Amino acid sequence: MAKIVLGMAIPHSGMLGKPGETWLEDGQRDRDKPFLWFRNKKWTYAELEAHRIAEGFVAPLSVEERQTRSAKCTAALDELRRVYAEHKPDVAIIIGKDQKEIFIDHNPSIALYTGEKIFNGPPQRAVYAPDHTVTYDAYPELATYLIRAFQSNGFDLTDLLNWPPNTWTGNVPVVPHAFGFIYNQIMQNDVPPNVPILMNTFYEPNQPSMRRSIEFGKVLLDTINAWDSDKTVAIIASGGLSHFVCDEELDRTFIRHFEDYNFDALANMDNSTYQHGTSEVKLYVPVMVAMQSLDAKMTLVDYVPCYRTEAGSGEGMGFFYWTPQK
Repeated sequence: MAKIVLGMAIPHSGMLGKPGETWLEDGQRDRDKPFLWFRNKKWTYAELEAHRIAEGFVAPLSVEERQTRSAKCTAALDELRRVYAEHKPDVAIIIGKDQKEIFIDHNPSIALYTGEKIFNGPPQRAVYAPDHTVTYDAYPELATYLIRAFQSNGFDLTDLLNWPPNTWTGNVPVVPHAFGFIYNQIMQNDVPPNVPILMNTFYEPNQPSMRRSIEFGKVLLDTINAWDSDKTVAIIASGGLSHFVCDEELDRTFIRHFEDYNFDALANMDNSTYQHGTSEVKLYVPVMVAMQSLDAKMTLVDYVPCYRTEAGSGEGMGFFYWTPQK
């Protein structure tokens, strides 16, 4: 039978590909957005900055502090690369999402790629891709096996036969950034056969709930355990904690529930908590379901709140992995 040897949950923010000195440049995008999501509701940038003025973001926005936090993120990614290389799975299942990169005229709730090849490279930003076109092997046999298993367990998945053009990169058919980050930054483009799973956490009305994400994880675990193969498997979630507004209190609540495998607490949180970037927490849960069954203890490599405006916009960068007991 197949053996799960590693679980990971990794942020894929573009801030991780830029020196801390430049983070304030990204803040202008936040100022220009029609609204920002914070504490379960929409705010204009001006409203949010006024609301959070007492939190004092002057210190974390200093160039010295941005450099320090950027260095901590770099060190955490280095550690995750080391852990991944140490376990070097035969196969990876990567759970990410699309952000209107390839799904423009339709928006599946959960899609699974069953094609043979995955493409990455320019003009994707350097943090997400190497400076030349690369091709990775997918795993259509495993992908088809997964779809059939999910179908038998009450999940109707979209079968993604070919990778659509990526509108973020001028319709070049490269992977969405959630997957490119894992291939480029963690796997260093030495990518094993893998199955990308895309869960729509971002866009209403067909977002899977947290409870649905938990059930998805249970089926995924059972299906991998039943796979008649001698392959070792890593399950990797590509997504961040609170963003595009960083909320340290909320992030520490998440981390506490992750450590305790407290799925009920995660499911009982108001679904409006899981909106915009923070919705990516739902991607972590299938990894956690699998790792709990293997009696794996969570390793928090680091938690680094990274800010880019006086309103506290930015991202809570959490770097996690789980390794089963020997």
